[in-house]
Amino acid sequence: MTEPLSLDVILAEFDSAYEAWVLRDPRSGMYVTIPHEKYPGRTIIHFFMSRQDAMDVLQAIARSGNAKIVSAPIIPVKVNLHESLKGVAADKTPGHADGFVVHSPNEVFEFLWPMS
Repeated sequence: MTEPLSLDVILAEFDSAYEAWVLRDPRSGMYVTIPHEKYPGRTIIHFFMSRQDAMDVLQAIARSGNAKIVSAPIIPVKVNLHESLKGVAADKTPGHADGFVVHSPNEVFEFLWPMS
């Protein structure tokens, strides 16, 4: 398993005003979690550098036939990266995300490759 970077390391890489994109269900307000092969057994929220990257992943999931995703009104939402990552890291509620991935455009391509 790949060792994740610490929250402090990731926050140091981005300005506190940096905005990223996540996939969210507007009815529940919940972020969409997507399994990641580098982090088996973890519930991961994915953050993207652009709206288009978030849309590309959403479309790949929809093509996979995941009924839960296809029937939900999932949309890309712009968020403050620092606030969102800190919120994910602080939320210890059972069943909620226990990790996150911040995708560069190259990593989105690599993440999508197995879904194609």
